[in-house]
This record gives sequence, structure tokens and C-alpha cells, in this order.
Amino acid sequence: MERIGWQEKWTLRYAVAGLVFLAMSGFEGILMRTQLTAPELLRGMEAALNTIRPVSHEPTSAELFYGMLTVHPVVGIYGFVYMCIMGAFYFLVPFLLQKEVRYKKLVPVNFALQVVGVLICWLSGFFGLFNALYTLYWPLPVSYDRVPLAGSIAFVVGAAVVMVNILLFSFNIFSTVLSQSNPRSYTIWQFLRAAFGISRLMKWLGREDKNAPNLDYDGLPVFIVAVGRGSIDTVINAVVLLSAGVLILVYGLAALFKAPLDPGAVDPLVYKNWFWWGLDMVADGNALMYTAGVWYLLIPLLVGRKLYGESVVRTVIMVDLLVSMGVWSHHLLGDQAQPLVMRLLSGQFVTWGEFFTMGLTIFAALMTIWLARPVKFTPALKFVMGSLFGFIMGGVAGLIQANVGLNLVFHNTQWVVALHAHTLLLTGVGMLLFAVIYALIPMLTKLEIRSQRLVNVHFWFWIVGSVVMAYVMGMAGSRGMLRRMIYPAPNPYQAYLAVALVGALLMAVGFLAFLVNIVGTLGWANVLSLVVPEGWLKSRPEPAEA
Repeated sequence: MERIGWQEKWTLRYAVAGLVFLAMSGFEGILMRTQLTAPELLRGMEAALNTIRPVSHEPTSAELFYGMLTVHPVVGIYGFVYMCIMGAFYFLVPFLLQKEVRYKKLVPVNFALQVVGVLICWLSGFFGLFNALYTLYWPLPVSYDRVPLAGSIAFVVGAAVVMVNILLFSFNIFSTVLSQSNPRSYTIWQFLRAAFGISRLMKWLGREDKNAPNLDYDGLPVFIVAVGRGSIDTVINAVVLLSAGVLILVYGLAALFKAPLDPGAVDPLVYKNWFWWGLDMVADGNALMYTAGVWYLLIPLLVGRKLYGESVVRTVIMVDLLVSMGVWSHHLLGDQAQPLVMRLLSGQFVTWGEFFTMGLTIFAALMTIWLARPVKFTPALKFVMGSLFGFIMGGVAGLIQANVGLNLVFHNTQWVVALHAHTLLLTGVGMLLFAVIYALIPMLTKLEIRSQRLVNVHFWFWIVGSVVMAYVMGMAGSRGMLRRMIYPAPNPYQAYLAVALVGALLMAVGFLAFLVNIVGTLGWANVLSLVVPEGWLKSRPEPAEA
């Protein structure tokens, strides 16, 4: 492998850390599937771990299950997904703009803070038994008769580190895009006006802002537009969750110092709307824009053709941003305290707008591939196609459940978390991130992926495993199986759980094939050089001849 630069090495480090978190999240997922299917297999491991857990009593199996379940999405989203996104964007944004990252010293800082923050959250659940289920959902984390106080404080500290770090990352990305070394420099205010379409509206009204960045027609690359607009949602998500975490931390510290505060002082319905508005910026905001941006970048690169409808998709990204601001009530469709007009307008009708924007995005992506025929199905393109399928499957499930009537059946069931969320995360986002890794390794290292056979093993085992697991659990949800619920075995959903466990194991095999292939491509020495100082790997000099 040729000697790679500083920026490229950090991108690979982010990818390695993200894959480690994916392995952790997958391991927890298999443990929870086993707990639901055959809990007796975990008795010995539970007993061993209980000896080192810093809690005052011997935890029950339910506490262990809910502790893992609470931090599982944090490790998967803020560990795997965000680490891979940060690493990829720290290479791709400067690469497309032909400039360096504005604040290079923040790159290793972001890496360290994200790893530390996610690990603190994980430790709070896996060892500290923080088991609030909805993590920061009021007033669950301050119910200290059920949720350990120490675990709550640790989780909030870890979450705060993650959110502050995301703000630092977003600041660095914005600064890189808007820095003075651009042909034209823009202020944050000018960029926000362009991102939300205000400058375009002013042009239609005959009052064009000639100083605004031209995001919509012939300005920055489409990928940069998607990153810029998606990062707005990223910032909102981090600010909202950080404020929620600070509130819980205040309550936790007050309880620690024997001066407990009244949870009733915070209106639960107002808190729910604030919480879901911010949290939804990841689930339905920047996930769509970041994903679309990566498709818009990778697909033309892989098939050698200009993006179909490029001028239109810039507007689609803007509409995605606008729609993301008003869809949070679909998380509250089953909450009867939420006003019906909010559930109908935000929870159903505005949410359906995402289906149209994602449909246009997928249409543009597929048309680009179609018009480029014949195309070579490289490893990256195979996984791009898999990610498109994942978003179609998970998106259709989301459209079905975003209905005031149908949601009475699907709300808080495995349909929501499996057929919708896990399909989007594992088949959609997961396969897209694998595609990015498969595409970036040759770009960064000048090495081709070593084994096409292992690529195919990875592809088919991952997509079949993720779809099987999500589909059968979604069917269990349609028959009444609740999410975030431990069912003692045997239970009416035992057959679904057994098949879902098989799906999870298939994914594990695919992931193992991926790791073997990547290590075989890069070589152990190069992989280790990403995580240990280079001087440690240098061979000792041979002694001089006498």
C-alpha cells in the first residue's frame, strides 16, 4: 500500500472505529435475541458479568435486557453510523472542494470525543444498568426507584459528550464549506437563507440576494449541498438532545446530593414534542439528506455518468430540509394527549411528504444507473443497490404506519422498530456505509478489494439476514408483539424470534466475511498502523556485521 496522507489515515481510523461499534451493537443484538429465544443459554455469562457490575444488588435478567436495549441504538447510531459519516465527510468534503479541512486539529478531537462519549453511554447500560428504554424520554430517566441514579448520570454525561462533539464536527464542516479560501466567502446566515430557499424566493420576487451561495442550480456540488442542508438537522438534533440531557443531569445531581426536584415541574407533553422534534432530525431529517447526498456522489462516480436530474434534486434536498422540520408528530400518533390536528397534519400528511422526496431521490439514482448501461457491478455499486432496496422497503413500512388509524395497531410494536427502523438502518444506511468503505479504500490506498467472492458473501448474507430479521419481527408486531418488551420463553412469538435470530446470525457471517476481506486487502500491518503509533510497527534494525 502506498503511503497515505494524514487526512486519508484519519478517514480509515473513523471507519475502523465505526465498524468496531457495529460489531458491539450486533453482539448486543444477538444477546437480546438469544435472551428472548433461549434465555438459559445466557445464565453463565450473566453471572460472570454480575460480579463486576458496580450496582448494589444482583441484577435480574430483565434489568440486563433493558439495560442493553436502552444503549443499543446509541452504539449503533452514534457509534457506527456517525463515526463512518464523520470519517467519510472529513475526506469527501475537502476532496470535492479542493481544499483542506478548516480546523484540522478538530479531526482527532472529534474522533476521541465520539469514541469516549459512546463508550460512556454503553457502559452506563451494559454495566451500570441504565434502563430507561427511551433514553432521555421524560420522566423515565429520573424515576430513580427503577432506573439506577449512577447509571442515569453516567449516560447523560456520555450523551452530552457526543452531542457537543457533533456540534464541533458540524462547525468544522460548515467552516470548511464557507471558509475564506473559497472563490466567494459566505456567512452562516447567508448559507442558512440559501439552505431554506429564502434566497430563491427573493429572486422570484425580484429581490435577488447576489451574495447568497447558489445551492439550488449551479453552485456547490450536489453532495456538498446535501451535507450542508443535512448538517442543519444534525445541529438541531444535537442542541435539542443536549438540552434534554442537561435537564436530566440537573435532576440527577440534585437527587445525588439529597435535594430531589419535582419531575412534575416539567410538562410531559411539551417535553415530548421538543424531544421528538430534535430526535427526528436524525431519523427523518439528515438521514434522508445525507443518504441522498452520498447516492448523488457515489452513483455517478461508479457508473461514469452525470447525475440524472441534477438541477431538480437540489430542490428535492431543500424540500427534504423543510419537510424534516414538521414531521415529528408521527412519533406521537399513539399519544392521545397530543392534539388530533397535530397528529393529522404533522404525523400523517407532512410525513407523507418524505415519501415523495425519497421517491424522487431513488428515481434519480436508478435513472442514472439505467442510462449508464452497461455498468460494472463493483463492490460499492452492489451495496448501493442494496441500500436503495432497504430504503424502499423500510420507507413503505413507514408510510403504512404514519396513519392515524393504522397506527393504533402498529404503534409501539415490533413493526415500527423492525420492519421500518431496522430495515432503514441495517439494509438501507448500513449497506450504504459499506458501499462508501468499498469505494473509499481504493481511492485512499490505491488497493483493489482482494476477494470478489467474499464481497458476494458479505452482500448476500447481510441483505438476506437483515431483511429476514426485520420482516419476521415486523410480522410479529402486526400480530401484537410489543417493542422494548421482554417476553418470557416460551411465548406466542417464539417461532418469529427463532427465525429472527437466524437472520441476525446470517448478518454476523456476512460481517465477518467483510472484515476478513478488508484485512486481507490492507494487510495486518496497515490495519494496525491505524490504531497504534507507527514507531511500534517498525522492525528492529539488524545488528551490524562484525
